[in-house]
Amino acid sequence: MKWKRAASQHSRRSIGKALRVGSMLLFVTACQVAFGDFEFDLSKLAVSCQSGATRCKDGKIQTCVHGNEWQLVDDCGSPDLCNLNELTCEPCQPGTQQCNEAQLQLCGPDSKWNAATPCASAALCRVADDALTAECLPSGCPAEGALQCAGDHLQRCPQSLVGWEDIELCASAALCNVEAAQLQVAAHGFPTCVVPTCSPGQFNCASGSPQPCNADRTGWGEALSTCNGACNVAKGDCSSCTPGAYACSGAELSRCGADQTWSSTRCSSVLSCNSAVEPPACDPSLCKPGEFRCNLSALERCRSDGGKWEFVEQCVNGPLCNPKATRCEVPACPVAGATRCKGDEFQVCRDQTRWQQKTPCSPTGSCDPINGCLPVPCSEGAYRCNDVALEQCIESTWTRTNTCATTALCDATRHTCTPPTCAPGERQCVGAILQRCNAAQNGWMELDTCRTKTVCSRETKRCEPG
Repeated sequence: MKWKRAASQHSRRSIGKALRVGSMLLFVTACQVAFGDFEFDLSKLAVSCQSGATRCKDGKIQTCVHGNEWQLVDDCGSPDLCNLNELTCEPCQPGTQQCNEAQLQLCGPDSKWNAATPCASAALCRVADDALTAECLPSGCPAEGALQCAGDHLQRCPQSLVGWEDIELCASAALCNVEAAQLQVAAHGFPTCVVPTCSPGQFNCASGSPQPCNADRTGWGEALSTCNGACNVAKGDCSSCTPGAYACSGAELSRCGADQTWSSTRCSSVLSCNSAVEPPACDPSLCKPGEFRCNLSALERCRSDGGKWEFVEQCVNGPLCNPKATRCEVPACPVAGATRCKGDEFQVCRDQTRWQQKTPCSPTGSCDPINGCLPVPCSEGAYRCNDVALEQCIESTWTRTNTCATTALCDATRHTCTPPTCAPGERQCVGAILQRCNAAQNGWMELDTCRTKTVCSRETKRCEPG
């Protein structure tokens, strides 16, 4: 049995009827959810609707775009005419089912929709391609906004409840602290890892002897030697420093003076202590720790000390970069300007976020996904690819025979769907190059090249310190 996710119906199934002029933008006041003694502002952690979810509200078919905007697809005038499986206005067939956001609905003998099982989220509500069977999948995490540590990964439970998502990779497992992250959210901030006390290879001379940064970067270890005079934070020994030399000792930017003694300036954190620039300095605070933004089409996150915007992921385009949802959205269609047929409608892809009607075709002719409206019906027995659908002409009507994972995997010549090379979002390391499965799922694209002193980790699929 083939299943479809209600949260991605707009990208897995054809969108029916043209999008009407105008859209409905719903600004949802962030609700507070209590966890123990804390109350969490979900606007900092989630979005107001699940991207791709569909619903029938007051007889209107709507679909969620960008995680915060419900767009009108069609005004059916009655909830019983809302066909959310096809996004069209038509009476339901008795025995069929659909997902109205997270609510499973069953079409009764009177062709009216009745509430069935409520699911935990829209993403967990699934209906089979034939709409005759449906189910609520189990939640992969306990509640929206919940936080946990998985080793050195700080994770949260998203609105979809499908499973835990990484928020940040901490410098060590000891620096992943759920209680501290909860306090940040309770103060209307963003959850982040604890900022390290020091960096590998740094030393501290506060005790008069050089103490190295410990392995988990939470403080200083036992002194390597006992000094009776000079203590060199740059070398970690008891030698005198070289006048003009600089070194970072945790958050302290130290400089060796002409008298071969150290003087220091305290930076906001160890991460902002920068002895590599000329002249060495404390980097200024630039952003709110943990905040996300879009830099053109690149998704970026503010470093846990607020001192730098760090690259997270390259989105397909700017409209698909969603900082509020803290992710790149999955394209609704393969490329901007792509075309397809939905019944007797010729549709065009708009900026990869939605399909829009271009031309209504005559019911006595046919719609061709490449050439548009044709005056004659299709040729009996012929095959074609129509977006992700493999279709065959049966009794002068194009009929779906299979649904492929992507448009590129539809092979009309062989009458089949090619198996995907990789899964959406999947990553792999090829030497120092970090790759991600491309949008077509038929190959890999370069996501990042790990720079000096970093390696591509086969475990975490990230560039990490070597």
